[in-house]
Amino acid sequence: MEEKKSPRILQRLGAAQASRPWLFLLIAVLSMLPTGLLATQLGFKPDFSELLPDNKDSVIEMRRVSQRLPGITTLAITAEIADGKNRAALEKFVDTLTPRLEAFGRDEVALVDRGVHESRKFFDENKLLYAEVKDLQSARDELTERYEYEVQKQLGTLLDDSDPPPPITAASIRERLQQKTAEANKSTPATATATASKPGEPASDPYPGGYYMSPDGTFITVIVRTSVQGRAARQALLGKVEAAVAEVNPTQLDPTMKVGYTGDLVISAEEYEAIVSDLSEVGIGGVLGVLASVLIFFRKIRTVLVMGGSIAVGLVWTFGITYFAIGYLNSSTGFLVSIIAGNGINYGIMYMARYLEARRDGSPVTESIHIAHRDTWLPTLASSGTGMLAYGSLVVTDFRGFKHFGIIGGYAMIVCWAATYLFTPAFLAATERILPSFKPLAPGETRAGSRGYYGIVFSWLAHAAPKTVVAIAVLIGIGSTWLSYRYLAGDPMEYDMKNIRSESGSTPAVALSGRVGKVAGRLSQDGMAIMTDRLDQVPMLEAKLQERYDAAPADLKPFERVVTIYSLLPTQQVEKIPLIEEMERLVRRARNRGFIADKDWADIEPVLPKGKLEPIGIDDLPEQVARSFTERDGTRGRIVYIVPKSGFSVWDAKYLIRWADSFRYTELPTGEVIKGSGRAVIYADMIQAIIDDVPKATAVAAAGAILIILIAFRGHYRQALGVFLPWYLGVSLLFAFLYLRGIKLNFLNFMAVPITIGIGAEYAHNMMQRYRSEDGQRIDRVIVETGGAIVACALTTCIGYIVLMWSINRGIKSFGLAAATGEAVCLFAALLALPSSLVLVQRWKARQQQSALSGPLPQPSPQD
Repeated sequence: MEEKKSPRILQRLGAAQASRPWLFLLIAVLSMLPTGLLATQLGFKPDFSELLPDNKDSVIEMRRVSQRLPGITTLAITAEIADGKNRAALEKFVDTLTPRLEAFGRDEVALVDRGVHESRKFFDENKLLYAEVKDLQSARDELTERYEYEVQKQLGTLLDDSDPPPPITAASIRERLQQKTAEANKSTPATATATASKPGEPASDPYPGGYYMSPDGTFITVIVRTSVQGRAARQALLGKVEAAVAEVNPTQLDPTMKVGYTGDLVISAEEYEAIVSDLSEVGIGGVLGVLASVLIFFRKIRTVLVMGGSIAVGLVWTFGITYFAIGYLNSSTGFLVSIIAGNGINYGIMYMARYLEARRDGSPVTESIHIAHRDTWLPTLASSGTGMLAYGSLVVTDFRGFKHFGIIGGYAMIVCWAATYLFTPAFLAATERILPSFKPLAPGETRAGSRGYYGIVFSWLAHAAPKTVVAIAVLIGIGSTWLSYRYLAGDPMEYDMKNIRSESGSTPAVALSGRVGKVAGRLSQDGMAIMTDRLDQVPMLEAKLQERYDAAPADLKPFERVVTIYSLLPTQQVEKIPLIEEMERLVRRARNRGFIADKDWADIEPVLPKGKLEPIGIDDLPEQVARSFTERDGTRGRIVYIVPKSGFSVWDAKYLIRWADSFRYTELPTGEVIKGSGRAVIYADMIQAIIDDVPKATAVAAAGAILIILIAFRGHYRQALGVFLPWYLGVSLLFAFLYLRGIKLNFLNFMAVPITIGIGAEYAHNMMQRYRSEDGQRIDRVIVETGGAIVACALTTCIGYIVLMWSINRGIKSFGLAAATGEAVCLFAALLALPSSLVLVQRWKARQQQSALSGPLPQPSPQD
């Protein structure tokens, strides 16, 4: 048999690595300096909108809207005291702090909101205009009737006094003039006036003295609204606010006063730090776990040092390249460190296993390097190719989160393979010069395997009960195929968006935000903003959206209501003003005639209009009331809000899609199209992107893996079949697991499918390549030696995924579980089903050969 040789370039490389290992070490260190510096400059963009392509309408519109909307980041400063009787101290704290905060300038502080004083005054002065016309007419008629009754009674011309109209008292006037003004609440959106005192408030004042204060007088808050962007700038602003609070000297106002900080500015910083910390912990934990599994497998410190050095080079090179290729990481790619480490170290494991096997057999260092090169370069290169295609299959998708994941993961596989074959042999040669891994063998001496027990169990099962194992594998394959069909034929998509968000920890700022919400109203709302270009488009857009609402079935209404700045203005003001003026004249005439007592007049007079009534326009609305409809440049009224339907959760993606579709595109009677965006449309587009991209990515991953296997086994297609069948079994088992566990596909865990399809073929591929190199002989050694190395590969890869299950993000957790399961089932197929089948084939060939050697029994001649 002709001895198999590695390519000449690898022969020369191996000789150089064995003779000049320190040069390669120097090259590795020098190459990591610039790439490491670039890797540290990578940005991180956790926003989900970064997962969609820039040319998506929803992304373009969202950015256009965000450029026109004013900064709405909030910082709430709270103060709390022990005794509510000293509420004056809290009021003084707010009144003293407010001018200091306003002095920062609008570049840092767009607004200081200390209470509802301004909006309360506005609604108190104009509350009658917010009543319904019919109610004003009814009140006018009742007042007229009582006035005429009193006049007739005074003149002595009253004919019937058996059923007199209600008297003109403070209580009756208040009831007549204000009984329906609470209807204005329905026209005033929570998004615009969550902190406003509105007409028809209950007698119990929710804003004592106009401040954002708790009813017991122990807690107060003042809210700063800012457009400051960037972590450093926001941190600087928070520092200035803390300095301003220190100047007020809260404990001097009340010794028990404690000051706290919450709002978007503080909570978003905490969430960002939590995500970054999560990325760091998962990444470091993954790398350490991978190296620990290498140590457990090989039980040699040198293997950890050598392979740790090689994978470190691969990781630094990968993320250094990413600085130029993409420039930042997102919520999908931020977790790639542990994944790349778990997958990329597999090439080193296969190389290390073959190298140590040669050294254990007595080969010197140089020869062992050549043997490891010769026997592993092709299967590992093919494995890196299938891995690259598995990740690269995501590049064909439109989902930017998938695309970036595929780009980085794709070239990471080749980079890690190159780092392995450039530096692992040299690192090994360097350690051998310091301390040889094995002592030379005496003539005739053999050395026991140091890691055979990893493959012994699989070898024993394959030889002891191959028919049983194969039969079980066939039955499992049939069952998993049926379950896979059930999973894919149904709806495998995740529609509960809570299962992809991060688990919010209970922090002081989050707890404090809940208390602020109770006294000041919610600081953020669920309504989506739609941006028009002109004010005249607003009524047309509202009418079109209302048509869609009316056309929808009663149980499938897409939204609750549409809110515009016109919703804040009184309706039918032209009809209302004469009625109100007539009522005012009646009341004053009644007072002049003595029909109203002094005590009642003291209560009635403040309710009456002050001066001549004029229609209220958009420009007359106080800043606090019109805030949500005011753009960055001060323009009012072009923003329209669409409020989600009550009874439906915005975390329900099925409703989210229906809601988003109701305002995504709206054609006006003029032919102009108004586009909607926001979280609802972004999430809906992400879900649709997954639905569209799953078949594409899966097909590309499968086609790529098939192509590489056929190329690697060209001319030996029966052996290629030995890769395809275990690969199919592993992939079908993954879908069966997802079906049985009820795990749905989302925009994070979906990536486990093409990765398993691509990388899942590696294990069977390596087994069959080693089987070929042994000419179909010594199956036990193939299983023990190569199978043992494959166990280590699977272990490191699984650890890279399993650590993701400790992430705070539920979508990342489900990705880790799905991907780790995919590795485990592919390992089962490659090390149990495939070897058992090979044993059966070998025994069948042996029986055929024995039958051929023995030949047919001689037949007696006719003469006999």
